[in-house]
Amino acid sequence: MNELRLAAVAVVLGLAACTDAGGSPSQTPAAKQGGVTPAELAARSAPKTGDTAPYYTELPLNEFMPHVMQYAGDGVWKRQGYVIDEKGEHSLFPKNDQEWEDAESASLALAEMTNVLLIPGRRVPEPDWDKAVLEVRKVALQAAQAAEKKDPDAFFEAGGALDEACDVCHERYDPTFKKK
Repeated sequence: MNELRLAAVAVVLGLAACTDAGGSPSQTPAAKQGGVTPAELAARSAPKTGDTAPYYTELPLNEFMPHVMQYAGDGVWKRQGYVIDEKGEHSLFPKNDQEWEDAESASLALAEMTNVLLIPGRRVPEPDWDKAVLEVRKVALQAAQAAEKKDPDAFFEAGGALDEACDVCHERYDPTFKKK
């Protein structure tokens, strides 16, 4: 019970810090992101009956996918393949230990992002959804292993499998998707 009181006091103090001298919520960009005040965000993020954690799932899936999943996937794909320009062919593959570490981190970040697609309020309650998400996770982990081993061929192969896994999901769940 004391923990609950302490949490309530912390919320009240936190909200008080977000008000101006007149007592109204501050409208600074940090305090009001995307048209949502900190108090509104806290209320939305509060655990619902039966939940074990305050998941934030307000970002619509059509925003989550390009801003989070695609961003994470690009962290893998931008480190693969070749570019040909007027000066010749240039490898995009990591060239040193730090770049391979970055490639592994990008792959692991993507694998972890798949968890977000399976949390209550975000998950599409269909077996095909789970299967598609788990396939993305599997190939992201394969990319991480290849990066850890500094194996450009396996890393490139995992990138192709990742592209295919993403396309399968998009074909099923994104009505605007057009395969290249």
